[in-house]
Amino acid sequence: MMSAQEILLRVKKNVFTQKSAEHLSKMRGDGLDFCEIRPYQAGDDIRKINFSASGKTGELQTNVFNEDRQINVVICVMLSSSLHFGSVRLKNELIAEIVAHLAYSSIQQKNQTKLVFFFNNEQQVFQLDNMGSLLVATEALLNFDLLKIQINPEALSTYLVQQAKSLVFVIGDFYQSSDYSMIAHKNQINAILVRDPLEELPLFGTELSLKNAQNNSNIEVNFDKKLAKKYQSQLKIEDDKRYLHFAQHKINVGKIYTNDDVFVKLSQILK
Repeated sequence: MMSAQEILLRVKKNVFTQKSAEHLSKMRGDGLDFCEIRPYQAGDDIRKINFSASGKTGELQTNVFNEDRQINVVICVMLSSSLHFGSVRLKNELIAEIVAHLAYSSIQQKNQTKLVFFFNNEQQVFQLDNMGSLLVATEALLNFDLLKIQINPEALSTYLVQQAKSLVFVIGDFYQSSDYSMIAHKNQINAILVRDPLEELPLFGTELSLKNAQNNSNIEVNFDKKLAKKYQSQLKIEDDKRYLHFAQHKINVGKIYTNDDVFVKLSQILK
């Protein structure tokens, strides 16, 4: 497993801010500092039309503001015992690298940046202001004890409803369906699925002794080709439902595997 320092060194080497700057700048502040009134142009926000000035001049006029480009960025990690798995590397290590890339980019742009762990009935919040705080948060994620940990999507909704409008990244393996409609209308949501290739293509062809990481129970199963095919079919059905839900609520979504290059995949997802 890579250390937190190794992950941050890789992030710096990738110079990720150049790739993500355009995306992170899409959601600006509300721009409360008034600048001027000018004639309306195609593409202007109709909510900023000045009807009083328009009535006096006989043509549409719009208010122009000095916009605050700083945005609120909230990186949400949905922790669960299923993240303690990986044939290439553990999924929680992959998530640590994803978080580091996103947070480093946001910090460099001087955005208000938070990292939040959601698990069981708890949440852990990290305010990320510099590389020192990012290092601490990355180490916390890498060292988090995932045994007997369950996902808590309701806590995510409750937390984001109480926050200011934000650019939100929700990261997890998304094996549990959740309703994101309540937070999607207020925030710009990006869902990042982390998976291991062996989870989606389980070609074992042998008897296995499996342990449930949530309750430490064991189960013996003959994972032959027939069972593997049935598992793949059911997983696809559930994933299709998730993708449909994301599309209905205009949530950007992408998937990153444990054998992927995080820098490349995130650049594709956020372009």
